[in-house]
Amino acid sequence: MPAPHADDRFMQLPAGDDQRLAAGDRLSVRVAGSELFDGSYEVDHDGRLRLPWLSPVEASNKTIDALADEITRRLVQEELIRPGLAHVSIRLEEWAPLAVAVSGAVFFPGEAVINTRLPEERMVRRDFAGGDASQQRRLSAALTTAGGIRPDADLSHIELIRDGQTQILDMRGLIDGEYAANPWLRVGDRIHVPSSGAFQAALMRPSPLTAPGIVIYASNLTTPANNNNVSNYTVLRSQVPYGVRMLQGVINANCVGGIQATSGSRRAVLISTNPMTHQPVVVDRGIDALLANPADVGVNPYLMPEDVVGCYDSGVTNIRDIARTLTDLLTPATLL
Repeated sequence: MPAPHADDRFMQLPAGDDQRLAAGDRLSVRVAGSELFDGSYEVDHDGRLRLPWLSPVEASNKTIDALADEITRRLVQEELIRPGLAHVSIRLEEWAPLAVAVSGAVFFPGEAVINTRLPEERMVRRDFAGGDASQQRRLSAALTTAGGIRPDADLSHIELIRDGQTQILDMRGLIDGEYAANPWLRVGDRIHVPSSGAFQAALMRPSPLTAPGIVIYASNLTTPANNNNVSNYTVLRSQVPYGVRMLQGVINANCVGGIQATSGSRRAVLISTNPMTHQPVVVDRGIDALLANPADVGVNPYLMPEDVVGCYDSGVTNIRDIARTLTDLLTPATLL
């Protein structure tokens, strides 16, 4: 796919200096000739910035330049600095976590909180002179936080709704390794990913628009085990790379292997949900069929988030257990 012309790119991407402040953003404020106001400040929960001796200043939804102009005006208005001597400089120290709404063809639609940082990461950033070009504020980060795109997503028509205006973005390039619009987000943005109405195997792999891994649940109560621990499977909930198939999930649950005569005909069941219709789906496959047809999606389907994989014993083991049960029942009678 050829890259768009430069003019098209500028039309698709919101201007970098149009980033708006929100609660939690951390700023460095300097007032020339007056150290009383200098320091690091965080926009309060109500969207206002509080400087000493100055009444609270509305910062939410303002650009940094607009906020500096407003503080300059207020310093003069409240007679803290004489007219013509108020010169305010504001530098961004750190963007706060940002909540945006994501809907459509993603696995977990709803509110996505992006640009979250661990406390130790925030401490390291305090030594920076200023600036925060966090990639976790981009649109792609919101999609991965919402569970990643589904395999039916239409990446050529992703909608970014901002201030009542809708921009249509083509993000296929992020899958193909080519250019794609991937703007920084701000407070109030909404994202909608339309469905193409068809399953696309090309989207079933790790990418900047998918989660790096998915959580599945597995159970292996095969003989001689009566619980998952004895089957050498100690974790019911595990994480696997996005794009793996049922066979990998079965192997992950330790369902493959053992004595061929007794274990070769085991069966596995996959309990899933159709991501497009949200209807439950149950897939029953023989282990031998999965091993013989690993590339056939009809036999060996892809795993989705929150899928459940279970294992059943082979027919030989079942017959042996029936015989053992009959023996256990008859033995007491014989002893009497």
